Amino acid sequence: MDCCNLHILNDKSFGLKEPFLDRRDVLRSLAAGTVVLIPTGCVTNTETGRTQFIAVPDGFLAQQSLAAWSDLRKQQRTINSGPQFNRLNTVARRVQQASGRGAEQWEYALFDTDEANAFVLPGGKVGFNRGLMELSENDDQMAAVLGHEVGHVTGRHAAERMSTTLAVQGATVAGAVALANTNLAFKNELAAALGVGVQVGILLPFSRRDEIEADKLGVDYMHKAGYDVRQSMRLWEIMGARSSGNRQPQWLSTHPSPETRIRELREYINLKGYAVV
Repeated sequence: MDCCNLHILNDKSFGLKEPFLDRRDVLRSLAAGTVVLIPTGCVTNTETGRTQFIAVPDGFLAQQSLAAWSDLRKQQRTINSGPQFNRLNTVARRVQQASGRGAEQWEYALFDTDEANAFVLPGGKVGFNRGLMELSENDDQMAAVLGHEVGHVTGRHAAERMSTTLAVQGATVAGAVALANTNLAFKNELAAALGVGVQVGILLPFSRRDEIEADKLGVDYMHKAGYDVRQSMRLWEIMGARSSGNRQPQWLSTHPSPETRIRELREYINLKGYAVV
């Protein structure tokens, strides 16, 4: 696991629960032979320069996303015209173009809900809630969110996380089977500890790393699109104030704390010379 670190399907940066593709369904499909993991091993992401383990076809993730996206569009009311709709599409297209994916057919939906949330699905489907738009003080902060979402795509975080999760689950099952065949009096406790250790020691830290990487990629795209990168930090000040009383300890969370994100963004912005903050 040292060579390649791995990650999951959709962005939960602003609290979105996974709307699709339960991992149990994937495992059942694997057992039935309907999902093929490609043993590509470690590959270098040209956008980040980081080595990744990718074993799940991008086309599979995109195909699964289509059904989830269709369900979301049916279940939730969307805003399809007017100033807010135009604002989202204007900012989103600028960021998409700046990321080098301007020729791709991406779809953006503005969901008419108060929840301050945004997410991306494989295949270029991006959801943005009205509540988050109203919370954003300016278009630059919206660009920070959208840049972050595009960063998850260019970072290939969905394929990487799914590949890692399946690999870790396979190893955990193998470990549990091995323990079951021993005579240790405390094997049940060991099996439980193994599961907790995998979650807290491997999957959660990898997820937090994805979030920071997407933040930094988003800043790159903001800068290229002509937005004020300093507003990415201000966005997380707002989000931090909003969630200050309802946060898990960072080591038990899939996402870094707002304070960590602000610190990482400040260091990155100064390092890249985008601004002095």
